[in-house]
Amino acid sequence: MPDAPPPLAAIFEDATSSSASSSNISPSTSAADELPLPTFRPPTLRNAPAELRIDDFLTVPHPNSGRASSIDHFEDFNRKLPDVDLSQLPEKPHEPFNTLEDFDFADFTRKTSLNQGEIDTLLALIRRICDKPSNLTFESAKDVNTAWEIASHIAPSYRAHTVTKKYGAEETPRSFTFYFRPLFEWGLSLLRDPILAYKFAWDAVRLFKYDGQEWERFIDEPHTADGFWHIQSALPIGGSPLCYIVYADKTRLSSFGTQKGYPIMARIANLPAEIRNGTGYGGGQVVGFLPVVEDENEERKKEFTTYKRIIWHESFWALLEHVAAYAKTGYKFRCGDNIERILFPIILILVADYEEQAIMSLTRGATGLFPCPICRVPRDKQIILGIQPQFPLRQPSDGQTLLNDTTLSKKDLESKLQALSLRPVWPTQNVFWNVPHCNVYRALSWDRLHAYHGGLFSDHLFEEFKQIAEGLGRACKKQINDQADAMPSWPNLNHFSAICAVTFTDGRKYEDISKIIIHATYNVLNRTASLRGYLLLQCIRLYVILDILAGLDVQTARTLRMYATKLVSFSAAVQNWNFPKAHTHQHLIDDIIWKGITAVFNAKLFETMHTPLKTIYTDQTNFKEVEAQMVVHEHRMLVAQAIRACVDAVDQARRKAAELREPPVPQKKDPYQFDLIHLGSKQAPVTLAQLEAGKNEDPDFGRFRLCLEEYFNNRFPDFGRKWIRLSAQDQIIEMRYLRVDYESVVTWKLETDQLRCNPTWRENEGRWDHIIYRIDGDDKAIGFAQLIYVFLFTFNGVQYPTALISCLDVDHDLGLCRVRRRRQEAPRMEFIPITWIVRGALVLEDFDSTMGDAFVIDTVDGDMFLRLKRDVPLWDT
Repeated sequence: MPDAPPPLAAIFEDATSSSASSSNISPSTSAADELPLPTFRPPTLRNAPAELRIDDFLTVPHPNSGRASSIDHFEDFNRKLPDVDLSQLPEKPHEPFNTLEDFDFADFTRKTSLNQGEIDTLLALIRRICDKPSNLTFESAKDVNTAWEIASHIAPSYRAHTVTKKYGAEETPRSFTFYFRPLFEWGLSLLRDPILAYKFAWDAVRLFKYDGQEWERFIDEPHTADGFWHIQSALPIGGSPLCYIVYADKTRLSSFGTQKGYPIMARIANLPAEIRNGTGYGGGQVVGFLPVVEDENEERKKEFTTYKRIIWHESFWALLEHVAAYAKTGYKFRCGDNIERILFPIILILVADYEEQAIMSLTRGATGLFPCPICRVPRDKQIILGIQPQFPLRQPSDGQTLLNDTTLSKKDLESKLQALSLRPVWPTQNVFWNVPHCNVYRALSWDRLHAYHGGLFSDHLFEEFKQIAEGLGRACKKQINDQADAMPSWPNLNHFSAICAVTFTDGRKYEDISKIIIHATYNVLNRTASLRGYLLLQCIRLYVILDILAGLDVQTARTLRMYATKLVSFSAAVQNWNFPKAHTHQHLIDDIIWKGITAVFNAKLFETMHTPLKTIYTDQTNFKEVEAQMVVHEHRMLVAQAIRACVDAVDQARRKAAELREPPVPQKKDPYQFDLIHLGSKQAPVTLAQLEAGKNEDPDFGRFRLCLEEYFNNRFPDFGRKWIRLSAQDQIIEMRYLRVDYESVVTWKLETDQLRCNPTWRENEGRWDHIIYRIDGDDKAIGFAQLIYVFLFTFNGVQYPTALISCLDVDHDLGLCRVRRRRQEAPRMEFIPITWIVRGALVLEDFDSTMGDAFVIDTVDGDMFLRLKRDVPLWDT
């Protein structure tokens, strides 16, 4: 029997085998032309296959995992989560509720916020209607509440912790109640679950993709980034990191803001994004309500600000106490997959806006000598940005050393802390200093929502834009509004009819405004009419590119270096901006390298959880001591999610088992699916004569039948052995909808564009979307066009899905992605097979052009931006 081939081995250079990232480089290092990314260097491979294919994937697990490296072809690379083991699930997943109907009813009353009287009324109605109500055993709201209490053990309950501290010269201490669910216990409850336990990622990996010449590392999930690798290196062999993402921020519970809440929310970084970022079991969870410390008579006083910080950190310690203990010693635990692990809880990521980060880091905020909670950038140099941090990074030892120095007087200690922009909160220390493996300054994360969409753009760039537009007068404002209103419809892009009138909206709408604002205003804010406006548009262009790159779902050395280059350009363009949000994106690259893509630590994911809290407050409380009431309903929500996940998993597993027992049902072929493109909105067949008669005034359809005949005979040699003449009575079928699946150049996964070629769209105003297509079917040559007519033609039993398109030629001007209608010397209209279509494109007319010029909006999404940068280098996007 031949010997098995030796396993693949991946060996990193000594300099990169730890997890140094660009943030480990000394800040005194002079900026180089290229961002140094030592951990992105590919390893040396031993026992690798003799031949590699383009797009092969290399997976290198952490050495402590005991797993071998592997190379997979593109079609074999699988990160799919394992199926649920039905044998591990209970026979009656709805228990401890008596029946599934009881649980469904109780969960319905929870979701709809029915009060006790409404529940009783509903139950009475149901019992009158039902002939056999045996499966619904509830008879009153009391029965429902009792069932919830019996089921409460499924998830760890909230606890109340009292923090008592004297303030100033007051004789009586003030007391504050902190309601919390111990963070470590909550994590264990998820690990105990036989459904979720199989989904956890326990080992750090480095992932690479082969481009035909070298391996290119990419990062997406936290366990593919350097922080997870570094932590696993620091733990004893066999130790498993249980990594938390923690968020905190105040929110207004009442409509008028008189009642505030201070939720702490958490997610588990080991879980995959589809679970971690979801709203179901295993997704984000409220783990505490911090005390809201307010006193109108004391606000803005230095002593009261310090007092609030003390209450915050002493409260937070109750949440983290077990995390701190077991992060040091480990905790042996048998998980729901029946594997015993030694768990080390880790606070990997902290998510918050700038003001909350100052509280977490105990820095002095925007007025401090060094406003940044991550580094010690002087207040007057916040706009000095480089391809890597330009100033020393903060370390916990900076403050710990001073606080532990017993020779310093209180006055001297405060003076030295102030020099570092740290707040003195003795005898309390920063709560995160007491948690092993947690560097609070590294855990704090750049937040795309507050730093970009709801910060740099909404509060600065957009405000500057509105001031300039206002100064140009009413006619210019109307022109800008009309041009923004002319933006074609596009999926997931908000439409704005009066862009200059937007005064306050959410981060998503500000993001969408930033994508279209240049194309809606370029001919108004030009050099002649407003040099200030023209320069502002240049700044916005740089900002939008930074935002697109920051939001990519997969990051590589190439995209990170692209971001670093644009960051330096942005810094040069806004030289007089010295405020924190002009600086904080300096640390974005380090955050991605250490924690994963920005979607991992975006506050947007947590802020969507504020809405259910507000609903609980308005519908389920009596507006007195609301936190004590809200935690009851938050707990029920987690219990309901756990039971619902189990019920759904059992149903799914039983359906799959039943399907396996049944003979396979032949899958019907979709007659309108052609490779990656599906055609829909089928119209009645028409003859070529009828089509030409109906379009006789449309020049796009001139000589339609003859041009189609020429196209088929030239394009398809097998169409006929001799030239085939199309008859005026030959029929075609118009299709007005296209679903185009395409492989994203960002994630290499399939994405979808839904396109229309419909003259009756929205009350007959019509919609003819634009496309990117492969010229002559060549993958390396792309063109732009507008769909004019999409149809099916059948000849000898073979369907020919075809599109009539209006071709657009690539041009370059003003730094925008310009295309223009083809002139008479080249065919303007063409027929193409629909399988040549790559994806849709958002194209806006050039309002000043009389020649049919238009602009391709390259910042509509990450795929479009990187695709055009790769395939249309002329535009240099």
